[in-house]
Amino acid sequence: FNQASAEGQDTANCSSEQLTMSGADKIRSPQELTHTNTILAEVKSVASRVNGMDESVGARLDGIDGTLSEIKISITSVEESLSSLSNRASQLEKRAEEAEERISAAEDRSEDHSSRLAAMEKTVERLLLKVDDLENRSRCNNLKIINLPEGAEGSTSLVDFLQSALPALVDLPADFPSLEIERAHRALAPAPDPGKPPRSVLVRFLRFSQREAVLRAALKKRDIRHGGSQLRFYPDLSSEVLALARLNKYRGFAYPARLRCLHEGRILLFDTPESAAVLIYEVKTKHKGCSDT
Repeated sequence: FNQASAEGQDTANCSSEQLTMSGADKIRSPQELTHTNTILAEVKSVASRVNGMDESVGARLDGIDGTLSEIKISITSVEESLSSLSNRASQLEKRAEEAEERISAAEDRSEDHSSRLAAMEKTVERLLLKVDDLENRSRCNNLKIINLPEGAEGSTSLVDFLQSALPALVDLPADFPSLEIERAHRALAPAPDPGKPPRSVLVRFLRFSQREAVLRAALKKRDIRHGGSQLRFYPDLSSEVLALARLNKYRGFAYPARLRCLHEGRILLFDTPESAAVLIYEVKTKHKGCSDT
């Protein structure tokens, strides 16, 4: 546009000079002069319009340059932000890789610890079973007497009282050797108030055979009384075995063992194999008679 404006001005100047020169050479008519002035006016108008357009285009170009500068600044800021984000992303990736390595190492250690813990739990369980077995073996000479009245021994020691009273209470044979009791004491608890159940008595025999003989005789006699109280005799068992017994997980046979049978809606108990054989014979005979009929 600037070039066009300059060319327009040059054309107007040339035309004016040519007209002046030609006027000097030849005098034109009034109509020609009027027409020439009209052309000159139009040329000047075009030139002024071109100059105005040039100024307008220059202003718009200056505005575009400013906008481009702002865009360039914004792009530079965005690039800097992207560069910062890229650096942070790289750092995060590095930290994530480190975290994955640490987590993997922790998982490996956890698996190793879990396997070792499982092995230790098995070892502890096995050792607890052994300890419980040893505890029950150490108690095998002990006998627990329930419901013996407080002060039944009188002025004598509890050991002397039991050595003399137990054979008669459980009906031991007359030729049974004298009982050898190492020690005897009541449960380690405060003495109960009058009218309350007495504390149990724990008796330790010197020999397992004597404890077993007394326990079998007591279970056989069952109804054992002293001073109006019914006594009960039990082996001394560990707390673990007693807990299993309370949960109905303890299995065993009471002495003497008895066979229990449900027959025709009744529960029958047999103390000897011969008595059970009699019932079996009767049942077979009955069924045989029914089949023959």
